[in-house]
Amino acid sequence: MSSAQIPVFHLDDTSAMPLYMQLVNAIKAEIAAGKMRPGDAVPSERALVDMLKIARGTARKALQKLLEERVIIRNQGSGTFIAPHVRQSLPLLESFSEMADACGGKAQSELVGYLRRAPTLEEQRILQLQEGKNEVVELTRLRKINGIAVSLQKAILPACLLSKINELDESLYQHLESKGAPVLRASQRFHAVGADNGLAHYLNIREHEPILLVTRTGYTHNDKPVEHTRTWCLNDYYDFTIELHRNVL
Repeated sequence: MSSAQIPVFHLDDTSAMPLYMQLVNAIKAEIAAGKMRPGDAVPSERALVDMLKIARGTARKALQKLLEERVIIRNQGSGTFIAPHVRQSLPLLESFSEMADACGGKAQSELVGYLRRAPTLEEQRILQLQEGKNEVVELTRLRKINGIAVSLQKAILPACLLSKINELDESLYQHLESKGAPVLRASQRFHAVGADNGLAHYLNIREHEPILLVTRTGYTHNDKPVEHTRTWCLNDYYDFTIELHRNVL
């Protein structure tokens, strides 16, 4: 973040609210106003002390509070940044790109694997493929928001919907729509798993660390399945909400 972009925080030393909480609220207000976005650098303790003329302990306590609330993240050696927060209100069906836009960030992907192959028996069943007559594409991408990796996604789809990898832009759902197979509904399951060696490597976490696995099957016209996706989500960055209603007789 350049000096021209450094936010200005206003604290009131006559207020009954502790200065560290005023700073916490000021940073949250900047985020809510869109002035600080996912991936933006947060001023260091020293910078906050110099900028606001506050005690080092006050700056440290504010940043620790924001870390605990997962508002910011700290990368060893590179600094502290505004954390992305991917929020999905179920049953609203959104693509990753749409969820990234909603949190004020930009969706990005790093291609990890692209494989055209015969489907497994389970994939045949899920995607309703004819035995021996269809291939699938296995697409593995590291999903990022403003450069911060938040999940690893493996999508399986009929090969006829993605002949070449260079056909695909950022959004798989936009690509499927361009092929005349928009995802109109989906079934989705959630469960916790332990990160294996590959997930730990790509998501920069410890092996066996708990992580959320979201499994989705998307359907297009005539209830035809067109994608089966598994997404391993870093818990710090995802928030799924569903509204429940009691059945009143």
